[in-house]
Amino acid sequence: MKNPTVDLQQNILLGLFVILALLTFVSSAWAAAARTKIIVVVPHRILFTVALPVYIAQEKGFYRENNIDVDAVFTRGGGENVQAVVSGDAQIGLGTGTLAVISAFVKKAPIKIAGAEITGMDAFWYVQSNTPIRKIEDLAGKKVAYSRPGSSSHMAVMAIADQIKAKGLKPAEPVSLGGIPEVYTAVRTGQADSGWSVAPFQLDLVEKGVLRVVVKGDEITAMKEITPRVHFLNTEFAAKNPDAVRGFFRAQQRALDYMFEHKEETAKIWIRRAEMKYPEAAVLRTWDYYNRAAMTLKPIRGLQATIDDGVRNKFLNQPLTQAEINSLIDLSFLP
Repeated sequence: MKNPTVDLQQNILLGLFVILALLTFVSSAWAAAARTKIIVVVPHRILFTVALPVYIAQEKGFYRENNIDVDAVFTRGGGENVQAVVSGDAQIGLGTGTLAVISAFVKKAPIKIAGAEITGMDAFWYVQSNTPIRKIEDLAGKKVAYSRPGSSSHMAVMAIADQIKAKGLKPAEPVSLGGIPEVYTAVRTGQADSGWSVAPFQLDLVEKGVLRVVVKGDEITAMKEITPRVHFLNTEFAAKNPDAVRGFFRAQQRALDYMFEHKEETAKIWIRRAEMKYPEAAVLRTWDYYNRAAMTLKPIRGLQATIDDGVRNKFLNQPLTQAEINSLIDLSFLP
């Protein structure tokens, strides 16, 4: 015969367990519902400076700790990033050419620059190894590729052309040929003499001797103290959700720190999340092209030089006033 006291105790314990489980479920559901959703546009699913920090922040829970949920939408960068944020389809744009953002801002687009992606140029320019081109001066009069007008690679190629011209040589001819895969095809088919890339792209071909690096970003004198790409945001979203935006950039900063403190683990996460086919050793060489100091979120360097280039190359009709610059840049969301 069952002991009614034991039965009562068991029922009470079962009831408490059910209540606790329900409370835990409701609490978790409420917490998830309370997190602010942010859609960010990223100009490529593999880029070290922008895609990788997002993967790390997602994997390590840095976004959740800041009460936000972040979804990344991968684009072709430049104007596509700007349009997504201007329309409100995305709230934050990562790693977009500074000049492209400024060009949209002066047309009254509801955007602000919120932080720097990198200072200095991280791209490199390569040629086929069977050519005689070996250094920047050898690009005199040659077709040198960049992605799209107003992009950071465009700024860099214009700077390369000026640097060559300053040596009394015929400047390089900038040609817009799109992203890294399209540019590689263009170099192989003779549409361009030199193509652009960023690590880890093409490093395996350099290692195999198929390609030769002729210009590294740090050789472009005019770009050393310039922020060529920035993070920017939709001003309406930021005004309504300032804490969420601050949380996003806190998480980004933690992710950047983690990337440089845990290279091997980060490389594994990167290979898995970006579905890269490169061997881990080649991926780890990417860190040779970057340093943490260059990837600080502030300040925005060389802005006036960028504006002057924009006017000179007819991306901007006139320089920005100081009031416009003050309205363009808002670093108050950064940690």
